[in-house]
Amino acid sequence: MKRKYSLYEEMKDYYRKKKVYAIGLISVGIVGLVLPVIPGILLIGMGLALLSPKYGTELIVKAKNWFKSLLPEF
Repeated sequence: MKRKYSLYEEMKDYYRKKKVYAIGLISVGIVGLVLPVIPGILLIGMGLALLSPKYGTELIVKAKNWFKSLLPEF
């Protein structure tokens, strides 16, 4: 028999899982800063976007602008 959760319990479970996924993405992103195969900045940005959408999108925009400044203009 399946136990029915209240809306509050479901929301609490959702936010707990979201934090676990965000911390996992950030930790893999930190490893990706050392290893050239894994895109570290992107994963850190995604993890921050899960924790706080404002800071995550700001980091991704800054990273895009930084990469564009590295490329020669055609």
